[in-house]
Amino acid sequence: MKTVCLAVLNYNGLSHLKELLPTLRVACKNSPYPCSVIVLDNQSTEKDVDWVRAAYPEMRCVVAPANDFLFSYNWLLQQLEEDVVVLLNNDLRVSPDFLPPLLRHLESEDVFAASARSFDWEGTQITSGPARLEFNHGFYGWPFDLNRQETCHTLFCSGGFMAVDRRKFLELGGFNRLFHPAYCEDLDLCFRAWRQGWRCIYEPASVVWHREQASWSKSEFNRPNRLHLQHSLLFQWAALPMDSDKTARFLSTGKLLFGTLAKGELDWVRTYLRASSIWGRLRQRHASMKVARPQLESILSRIKQPC
Repeated sequence: MKTVCLAVLNYNGLSHLKELLPTLRVACKNSPYPCSVIVLDNQSTEKDVDWVRAAYPEMRCVVAPANDFLFSYNWLLQQLEEDVVVLLNNDLRVSPDFLPPLLRHLESEDVFAASARSFDWEGTQITSGPARLEFNHGFYGWPFDLNRQETCHTLFCSGGFMAVDRRKFLELGGFNRLFHPAYCEDLDLCFRAWRQGWRCIYEPASVVWHREQASWSKSEFNRPNRLHLQHSLLFQWAALPMDSDKTARFLSTGKLLFGTLAKGELDWVRTYLRASSIWGRLRQRHASMKVARPQLESILSRIKQPC
């Protein structure tokens, strides 16, 4: 029987923890496996740690060596012994039967991760689905198919609410710091798992409600969009074949650059140039990330197969 740890990443998120931890307490009682909860605190400057230890003594509260965003998971999973770790944002609440549908997939030796279905906080909109790889105008995208709510393979599992095989996570080296502090790190991790022959699964019977981007501080209010674009560019340049539609990519890039310059919207231009600079410095270090087109086609074929 597998053992399970629910690991909640937190930084000055007491208001979120007050919503999430009661639901985790119920979910653990409904777990078919031995299950514990850890709040991984990224050195909060408020009273989060004291509150968790007083209000939920059955849950462990571990302070990370540094506030390293979600990369603190790389440190934590080396300290744990559980077979499966469920990585959770603090800005969630989970359904009472959140765990059984998710964890059953981790019984298969070739499964790396499984992710839940997410709704917005009010429960009015589905915000996740299986991810598929698209290629348009010389660039890749990986949107969620919100209309496909069935158990199936997915290009990647959302890092905010996914269960991972801890041994496989460590074997892959955890999250890649090329994507520090956030965005595309879960995509990159799961893509590397597919390259190892391990599967990633979307499980809509496991449900969470998510306040998107609520865990970003006010001083970082404008960072998510820039980081998402920057890391989206870095991922495809580093990991995916870029030998097709070079003309279309050149024209698309030029149109976006000159279009945003003409409108005085420099943020996109600055982000693109920053991503280019980062990749120029790190190209040799991350050269092994690049997948050959035949292997990519093989992975995409596997993703299309039934679970």
